[in-house]
This record gives sequence, structure tokens and C-alpha cells, in this order.
Amino acid sequence: MATANERQGSGDERRALLDRLAAMQDALDTTALPSMLEPLMSMDLTIQQLKVLMILVTSDEGGTGAGLARALGISLASVSGLIDRLEGHGMVERVEDERDHRVRRVLVTPLGRQTVHRLVSAQSQMSREPLEKLELDDLRALEQGMRAVLRVMGVPLEG
Repeated sequence: MATANERQGSGDERRALLDRLAAMQDALDTTALPSMLEPLMSMDLTIQQLKVLMILVTSDEGGTGAGLARALGISLASVSGLIDRLEGHGMVERVEDERDHRVRRVLVTPLGRQTVHRLVSAQSQMSREPLEKLELDDLRALEQGMRAVLRVMGVPLEG
């Protein structure tokens, strides 16, 4: 059984490791910023439109105008205009709700999903080049760590 000093020591080590990992993540994020700039600048969308897309991409059932207005803290009329413009870009579509035919749901289209994915993946991509320079033991440790993070996030893994 661990003594109080041992538990404190492991708690201190845990905090130090978490701090170092956070600093490493910050360094990776900062390095990835230039790769995010191109997809962001090439999109003909406003920040509000991107927010709508992000909300819809994370929802299996899409959203309603009223729900989007609440989530964004803006008027229903403003949301309607955002949806109109996104629909004009082919990124969302309005469909009749199967359970309540009075309600129109807003669903993200494959193009809208691809647009969000392009922006998000530019941020999170880990370049293969530095990974190829790692020693095999370091690659194994990195894989083990990534698997552990994904597991606690509930992401299903292959193999």
C-alpha cells in the first residue's frame, strides 16, 4: 500500500507530466496555425456561418432555426439569413421533420461536413515527417499514449 508521501510524489509527478504535455500540445497547435490559415482564408463563409456548420456537424438530427438561434444567442431572423446563405453554398438543407411536420430541420450536407472537416483537420494533422525521424521505441510510446487518450474520449479504435 502506498504511503502518503508516495501518493503525494506521484501526484506531483502527474501534475508535472500534465503540465509538460499541455505545453507540448500548445507548441504543436502553434506550429499548425499556418496550415490552418489557408483553408480558413479560402472559405467564403462568415464566423457565424461556421458556427452554424459546427453545431450541425456535431448533431445527428441536425437542428432547428429556433435551436440554432438559442445556441448562438441571436434572433431567429438572423439565423434564417445564415441558413439561407449556407443553403445557397450547398452546405445545409432544410427538410421536414418526420415526427412533427410543422418543424423544418436543418441538416448539414456532405459539402458542409467536408468544409468543417477540412478546417478542423488542418489544425489537428500531425505531419508524418517528424514522426518518421522518431526511434521505434518512441513511436510505440506515442501510439500507446494516443490510444489511451482516444480510449478515455470514447473513440473506437481498430486493432
